[in-house]
Amino acid sequence: MERSPSENNNTLNTTDLLIKKLRTVKTILLMSSILLILIWSCRRVVIVDSSAEIISRSIDVTLNDSALIYGFVYDAGDKDLPLSGVDIWIEGSDFKTISDNQGKFNIKVSPGIYTIKCLYPRSDERFTAVIKNVTLLPNEKIEIRFYHGNMSE
Repeated sequence: MERSPSENNNTLNTTDLLIKKLRTVKTILLMSSILLILIWSCRRVVIVDSSAEIISRSIDVTLNDSALIYGFVYDAGDKDLPLSGVDIWIEGSDFKTISDNQGKFNIKVSPGIYTIKCLYPRSDERFTAVIKNVTLLPNEKIEIRFYHGNMSE
């Protein structure tokens, strides 16, 4: 059975319309992808590095020849914001603690030379705050402030 010229025209018109719609959908998808790439590439990533400082050192004979490391942990981006639940430890030892709700911590140790580290659990290790080679004498107290870094978008 042969088709009439008008049926052939209708089939061509329907095919042409379908091709045009497919091209439109393809163009929309392409434009949407480009827009998403532009938005994503324009994100502003801010990295705030961690840091630490020794605030004070003093002698306290009630320590009975031990030494005390104490202090606070704050957010590096907002130095008035104390951080709780942050790990503070002495590298290469079993001495460790966690900051409390006010960001306070303390670790009692024997006199010696220590590297003290601070990192929020599940944070990228590049945000570890470190104080290296701190010499602690018998009965010495040292106050440290850690400022924990972070990344925001």
